[in-house]
Amino acid sequence: MAVLDYNRRLANLQSRKYDPGLREYAVTNKFSASDIPADVKYLFESMKAIGEKYNAKTIQAAENVKTHLERDLKLHFARAYRTQGSVRTNTNIRVHSDFDLLTIIDKYFYPQTSTGITYTESEPNTDIEDLRRQATSIMKAQYDKVDDKGEKCITIENQNLNRKVDIVFAFWYNPDNYRDSNDEYYRGVYLYNFEEKTKHRDFPFATIHNVNYKGEQTYDGMRKGIRLLKNLKADSDTEFKLLKSFQLTSIVYQIESNLLMYNAGDELRIATVVSEQLKKLINDPIYRVALSSPNGVEKPLYSPDTVPEMVKLKADLDLLIEDASKDIARSYNLQRTVLSY
Repeated sequence: MAVLDYNRRLANLQSRKYDPGLREYAVTNKFSASDIPADVKYLFESMKAIGEKYNAKTIQAAENVKTHLERDLKLHFARAYRTQGSVRTNTNIRVHSDFDLLTIIDKYFYPQTSTGITYTESEPNTDIEDLRRQATSIMKAQYDKVDDKGEKCITIENQNLNRKVDIVFAFWYNPDNYRDSNDEYYRGVYLYNFEEKTKHRDFPFATIHNVNYKGEQTYDGMRKGIRLLKNLKADSDTEFKLLKSFQLTSIVYQIESNLLMYNAGDELRIATVVSEQLKKLINDPIYRVALSSPNGVEKPLYSPDTVPEMVKLKADLDLLIEDASKDIARSYNLQRTVLSY
């Protein structure tokens, strides 16, 4: 019979939530309670947010990078900066979660529909190569730990704040609905692959907006489901190669909002709703391939190779639900405790 090592999982979770700068863990005061079973503790702690004061340090690390770049870059074009990542949607499960600083050439853009005006003042690929080269030099002068080997980014580690920032280089992509509305919700970027010399279109602002909107709409219920799947994946004995943060977010995001509405003590119910969503995705290939990302553009589960990984993830989730349900059902005191967890 399969079992989950909850003590090991709790130790892993606690480690992910340790802030060495503050010398404290982003866990609840019930984490050390001896009268709460480990399975119940793991379920509830897995669904909890990291916390604003920890995420604020991550955002500050990106702001510091932006300041250094704008102070020292010597280029013929202006830059625009935006951030993306799970910290922006409060679905990160690590205190030291990686964070993207989009560094965008702001002098020109790629339109969806040609305006008849072609930019010829410089070569865009040369511009973005120059941007990366100068940014790398600036970062190496400022930080001791800089990884410049990424296909799309360079990564710095701010050792004072104990945070990493990925500097991701991009061009603007302006679809027609952005041109007509001037609403950045619709705006996209082209991420540049420096090894392949290719561009990949992405719509991070719609993703961030939609995930945050539904997170608020469900009183954090959707975010709790996302965090739960991320923690289960992180602590699994299986290596997940296809189910990344983007896929897990999409899985929970597409659950009906009314099923994700959160009230105190709803963790077990929401976990069961997420399990039902995984069941549907595993058993219904038409539903799986049609499932959209939060920005409505990608089909993150189109590949059938995602199914075995969802099967494994669901097995762990179902065992957690079963174990926690039994412990909660047999203790009236525990039933009262989880209402204030």
